[in-house]
Amino acid sequence: MKILAIGREQDVVNTAVAIFQSHGYPAAGTIAADEALDALDTDEITHLIIGVGVEPDSREQLKKHAAAHGVTVHEAVRNGRGIEGYLEEVVIPSLQ
Repeated sequence: MKILAIGREQDVVNTAVAIFQSHGYPAAGTIAADEALDALDTDEITHLIIGVGVEPDSREQLKKHAAAHGVTVHEAVRNGRGIEGYLEEVVIPSLQ
């Protein structure tokens, strides 16, 4: 399993990657849709986390590309939670 996080802000992406890694999950992150698409093409990614700041056009392209590679997509819905709370309460339990 390898997780790819994409978001609008590098510090948020870095935080997400660090949280996943602290839970033992290999993870990478980017703020560039083109880099995310290239990473999906490697067939190493199993889960794509799309942050709330990702533009709608990029979001749709990423979801379609992920589906073509059999990658599970998690679209962030933080509902006022910080990135740490969201990942630890919602995403990480869904990975186990």
